[in-house]
Amino acid sequence: MSSNIPSDTHFSDEATPQDSVKDLVPKSGFGLHDEVWSEKQWFELIRTLVGYGIGTWQEFAALILGHLNPSQTGTSLASSEGFKRRYGKGNTMRIVMEWAYSQTGQCGDCGSRLELQADHIKGKAQFEDQLDADYIENMTLLCRRCNVIRRTSHKLGGQTYLTAESALMWILFVIKPRTLVDYCRLCRIYGMTMSDIRMQEAWAMAHWLSRNDPPLFGIEDDSKTHYDLIQWSSGSITRADVGTTLPNGAVRVYERVPGDHCLTFVAMGNDRRKKLYSYPMHWIALSTYDLGDLPPYALAIRYTPPDRKKGKPQRITLHAPANMTLLSHKLVAPDEKLVFQRADDLLGRERVEAPPSTNKGVLLSKSFQNLDFTLEIETVRTP
Repeated sequence: MSSNIPSDTHFSDEATPQDSVKDLVPKSGFGLHDEVWSEKQWFELIRTLVGYGIGTWQEFAALILGHLNPSQTGTSLASSEGFKRRYGKGNTMRIVMEWAYSQTGQCGDCGSRLELQADHIKGKAQFEDQLDADYIENMTLLCRRCNVIRRTSHKLGGQTYLTAESALMWILFVIKPRTLVDYCRLCRIYGMTMSDIRMQEAWAMAHWLSRNDPPLFGIEDDSKTHYDLIQWSSGSITRADVGTTLPNGAVRVYERVPGDHCLTFVAMGNDRRKKLYSYPMHWIALSTYDLGDLPPYALAIRYTPPDRKKGKPQRITLHAPANMTLLSHKLVAPDEKLVFQRADDLLGRERVEAPPSTNKGVLLSKSFQNLDFTLEIETVRTP
């Protein structure tokens, strides 16, 4: 994940996941696959949101009616310089409205009647003079979602049913992520490629609902919570509630870890180089969500945004120590520091303080690459 995601504050008047209403929306069992939801499940979602006072039937109906209105589908074309140049100012609106009235009122790609927009069949980029793209036979009606995903900047669009703004809330209500970091990871797995700030803004809803009476959401309070650390067959490490039953292949690495501790470890990749990693507890993914056919460690990922200039898509890779050799690991408390100790130095006389590290890992110096050592903990002495 991006290192720009801020740590999320848990305010004293907010509920935790253990305090919140458990059945905010009906359980789906489909994880992040909204495209396979049935009509009944969508109905139950809206009914439940109304039941908990998040919105009224009148408000939801008003939103639908507003999106049925084909606002500016005609005027957006008539005001175009290309249309005015081709048809003349006095004729453009008449020609455009005749075209609009002759349509079926449905998206040409998916059939939706909501949020319809006029779009070019043959894109402007295919014309030497982009204004030449503006002629009535080159226009079609598309819903906003289908219009957006046709753009070259949204090559990964269309992989899911919902638009980004809708999916941000759907993930919040259905999956109920317990932390902002996990929320951002879920959005990336869903297929979103926009800036992290969009997810941070949407996360405000989690804070608001956690203050509702009864609380409809819960935000993790790491400072008052303990966790078990779990390592999976992939090598990925996640955190879970204390005493969580583990499936076959998973190992409990640490038990009852305070939320203010940090997991540090040295791991070696296929290149045989050793790296030192440091994971604050709030940054370690939780493996407590119903993610359908995805593995429990699915959120232990790193996201690399798409490179538009080079035409490279987004990349999602597993966090270390997945697919690596885990050499040594320790938990570090706020008043402790990490040191390296030679494996043959049984008395600990030649300890060296470990260099600063991050969740991205730090490549160890050449002197430590060929040295057999362990990680140890020392208490920080204050003057």
